[in-house]
Amino acid sequence: MTIPVPNLDDRDFPALLSEARQWIEQHAPGWTDLSPSDPGMVVVELFAYLTDLMIYRLNRLPEKAYMEFLRLTGLTLRPPAAAAVTLRLQVDPASDQPIEVPQGTRVAANRPAAGGEPPVFVTAKAATIPAGAGSVEVLAHHCDLIQGELAGVGTGQPGQTVTAQRPPVVAPTGDELDLIVGVESTAAELGDRAPAIQLAGTAYRVWQEATSFVNLGPTDYVYVVDRLAGLITFAPAVRMPDASGELSDIAQAMAAVPPAGRTIRLWYRRGGGPAGNVAAGTLTVLRDPIPAVKVTNPAPAMGGRPAEDLENALIRGPQEVHAVERAITAHDYEAVAKRSSGAVVRARAFTMAELWRHARPGTVQVLLVPFLSAEEQGPGHVPRTLIAEHETEAARSQIQTALDQRRPLGTTCTANWARYKTVKVAARVVVRREENLEAVRTRVEQRL
Repeated sequence: MTIPVPNLDDRDFPALLSEARQWIEQHAPGWTDLSPSDPGMVVVELFAYLTDLMIYRLNRLPEKAYMEFLRLTGLTLRPPAAAAVTLRLQVDPASDQPIEVPQGTRVAANRPAAGGEPPVFVTAKAATIPAGAGSVEVLAHHCDLIQGELAGVGTGQPGQTVTAQRPPVVAPTGDELDLIVGVESTAAELGDRAPAIQLAGTAYRVWQEATSFVNLGPTDYVYVVDRLAGLITFAPAVRMPDASGELSDIAQAMAAVPPAGRTIRLWYRRGGGPAGNVAAGTLTVLRDPIPAVKVTNPAPAMGGRPAEDLENALIRGPQEVHAVERAITAHDYEAVAKRSSGAVVRARAFTMAELWRHARPGTVQVLLVPFLSAEEQGPGHVPRTLIAEHETEAARSQIQTALDQRRPLGTTCTANWARYKTVKVAARVVVRREENLEAVRTRVEQRL
């Protein structure tokens, strides 16, 4: 007897077994023993069990498969953002000689967070305390600094990939030092204008990060990166249509590829996350001591956010596929502002001509509202001083740069933090007799 294979949909084990029993009763009326001890029913139950197990496994795709599907569409999970802070390095009494503060100087909190290590900040550039002066201020980020890490050796073939050993790489902060990919080069190849970095007497050409390999050529030294995974991909080869519209016979690299035998090294900042949002006055320990120099952070560190989870990426993915890379409408400007920095939660774009009759045509202004965590927002009133602490110039400058890269030719755009007005609300609420008055008061305040 041949029993037909049921449809492999969302049926569970009992449904499959019931369907098999019904088929037997309709097509084999002489088979009256349907007890579990019957050899035929043992086969039926085994078949139903194996089918149920197969359906379960098909419906349990691993997360890696979803991540690969997103990567096929050009989307990657967003990496953690590093908190930024302005450090004040001071010497008392003032020295009669200038004091150098090297780039990459590490500063830590005076006490660790609960159950963990104290967050460490790294200075973004070198600074100097002038002779006779008491202090200098310098920008720092919550991260670890990785210098000249060996990532691999060039193969000379298109589509080569290398991986950072200590991901994730922090989200872009507007500083080119977030991630540097260097490929070993000779002096003749570099010339006078090619960007390069030196390590142990060897020159490395600095390649540039790109969002894709579209509209590039063999003289464009670019790569695409998944910062969360630390995966760096160089240009692949593809057969493109020729003048007649037919595909060419030979696949050509879409951009430059690392030459065979050349060393590939990485300089990057790793880490980030909300643990870097420390309060003012907590960064007081110099991990790289400088004689007679003390450090502190007059303002709290802001901008640290966790990495994106897969559930959010699966929802964001379809939206990003249909998104544009150029800012044309007001919605485009707002989307670019929110995407380019994790420090912004809301944006509002409008033309100055909407407000002022004599405004210069083609001027767009984007107002920004900083991101505050749920703990900072609290259940009620948000102080204006707390919002002002999150309005950093580094975040505004990063958004301004992203908008300038995507605005249409002939227009101007300015990004500024929004201004606020204090609003008082007088409301008369009619409450049902069975309601709790304090609970109603709390709900109304939260909604306002």
